[in-house]
Amino acid sequence: MPRKTKRQKQPAEEHTHLAIRVERSEASVEAAINYNVYTPQYAWNSNDDDPLYRFTTRLTVAGTCTYPEERAGDSYEVTIYGDNIGSGDIRATLKDAQERDEHGSAKYRQHRGRQIPIYNPPPGIGLINKIRGEPSWTAWLRVPPRYTSDALALLRNGRSLFLAIHELKKGRRRWVQSVSLQTTDPAEE
Repeated sequence: MPRKTKRQKQPAEEHTHLAIRVERSEASVEAAINYNVYTPQYAWNSNDDDPLYRFTTRLTVAGTCTYPEERAGDSYEVTIYGDNIGSGDIRATLKDAQERDEHGSAKYRQHRGRQIPIYNPPPGIGLINKIRGEPSWTAWLRVPPRYTSDALALLRNGRSLFLAIHELKKGRRRWVQSVSLQTTDPAEE
């Protein structure tokens, strides 16, 4: 009888910190009337408090990964959407992430003699995808318009720039937990 081999259990979560040297960037801005006003029947997560006018900035930053070693040399293209409309996830508060019981009441737990909230954190602010068969990756994330404006200001200064990305792999998906555009190499920090 053949011996049964035990499968190695994959970790539930895997964190990776990436350092990407920025080599090129593209940007576009758009002003338009909120499309939900024309087709409200197709508006998902529509909110009456959403702005009537939509202002969007799209920033694409591309470069080569320098850290960690197993991904060094891979190319990355990160698309950052700055938008004043969209689902409330950009404007979410800690209250929105608090776990609820079956009656909708916020859950708490006891810690060192006081009640602290129990949170259900989102997996990330965007996704990272591997391009099959190539040493290339794409990522996208949604941010407030202010973030894209600040990033554009850094891109104009002429200095070498780096992207620092904190990646969370949960199951088969890779999430962007945080992203930083900076003048110092995150691999050296």
